[in-house]
Amino acid sequence: MRPLADYHTHTRWSHASGSVEDNLRAAEAIGLEAVGIAEHGPRLLFIGVSRRRWPVLAERVAATETSATQLFFNAEANVISLEGDIDLPPNMMDRLDMLLVGLHPQVIPKGLEDWYAYYGLRWLSLLSRRQRHKLFDAYTQALINCVERHPVKIIVHPGYRLPIDSAALAAACAKKGVRLEINCRHLDAIARDISKAARTSQVEFVISSDAHHPREIGRFQRGCSLVDSLGIDRARIINVDWQEKTR
Repeated sequence: MRPLADYHTHTRWSHASGSVEDNLRAAEAIGLEAVGIAEHGPRLLFIGVSRRRWPVLAERVAATETSATQLFFNAEANVISLEGDIDLPPNMMDRLDMLLVGLHPQVIPKGLEDWYAYYGLRWLSLLSRRQRHKLFDAYTQALINCVERHPVKIIVHPGYRLPIDSAALAAACAKKGVRLEINCRHLDAIARDISKAARTSQVEFVISSDAHHPREIGRFQRGCSLVDSLGIDRARIINVDWQEKTR
């Protein structure tokens, strides 16, 4: 097994260690074909990259000298409304190589209804099964709306900390050619959703390190083990060469 690309890595620009160049050199050292810098959108509390810094980050990635390994300017945008809005500055969309999106519990929502869904309904869901079902449906529809409205390439860590109908999401993603992420950092929390998505649809997957330090880049072993333990067809994992040994 050899990882081909790690599309989801972080740097000191958000809440991780290492620079853009550090991540690139780490990817080069293990023979990756590509590595993506995918920092958090600005409405993620405490760690999101502010709107004014996104153009600077784009320039930094573009100016970083590459060799055999491609350096992608990606984003881990936050879904901030039930309608599927995301928090990435509009002027960044055309500059991205890949748009990654996901649900995060500590975002600044867009409108009053969204504030209620992200915070009020979450508290009520602890007290009532009916409210839990409403929360489940709301988050699922928010992700599906996002996939329908934006040029999303990957849904990150589906099911992590916020409940979704992974079968419904996977079906929507399969129709649009959007991949679901097998996130090695949050593997235990998302394994059930990955299993359900794989069983109920033909959606494709990517494995990501979600690296917070350069040394974590391309560490896909746990993700690959999950793929085999769940019986997922290896051909559905688009960024791993299963025939070639790790360099």
